[in-house]
Amino acid sequence: MTDRFESILDESISALQAGVPIDEILAEVPEYADELRPLLYAATVLADPNPDLAPDATKSALRDEYLKQVAELPALSPPSFNEKTNAIFSIIKRRLNRKAVVNDLVTITVTIILTILMAVLILNFLAADAIPGDFLYGVKRASENAQLTLTFEENRRSELELEFDQRRLQEVDQLIEQNKVAVVEFKGTLETKGENLWIVGGHTVFIPPDIVGEDSIQEGDFVEVIGLLRANNVVVADTINKAK
Repeated sequence: MTDRFESILDESISALQAGVPIDEILAEVPEYADELRPLLYAATVLADPNPDLAPDATKSALRDEYLKQVAELPALSPPSFNEKTNAIFSIIKRRLNRKAVVNDLVTITVTIILTILMAVLILNFLAADAIPGDFLYGVKRASENAQLTLTFEENRRSELELEFDQRRLQEVDQLIEQNKVAVVEFKGTLETKGENLWIVGGHTVFIPPDIVGEDSIQEGDFVEVIGLLRANNVVVADTINKAK
């Protein structure tokens, strides 16, 4: 069905609804009369607001006329390749208007954003209990860093930093309970400073001779330790510095 015929059909049905007789409508477009006649008769039946009240004879006459006109229509031949191609391009042309393109872009953008947000929420939920060495531990730390970056109130930022420092100590405790070896990072008060063994935040830290800067650190300082937690529950420090 071509765009021209669709337009004529719409106008004819509008005229029919306005009360124009079918014969007058068909007289205006004689070249499409054969195709329009059965469709308009069908529209007459469908447009009846209360078909149950229509006389049986009227309904029968309309049905007979409709079947007669359908039988007289020429047989439809399969569409050619060019007709199929033109139909596809016609559909694409109707879709490629500015409003449709903008709506599609908005829909796609919103869908992508919602998908990303959902994925982030799911990953954060799954990574909540991750400890060093777990696959999702990096996601947990990235989420914490994002929270700190997006927190501009100084007091709230300090509270978050303290909360995350406590998490690092709890993670070391979990690793010790599970007898796991992993690279750890935590902050704590230097409680005892021995020649090579220090106690930081309740954990034993071995200080190799090549560690730089340990001479400036004194008991009572708040320090940051990065090192390897060994199976003997001792952290072999890689770096140790005063925490900011």
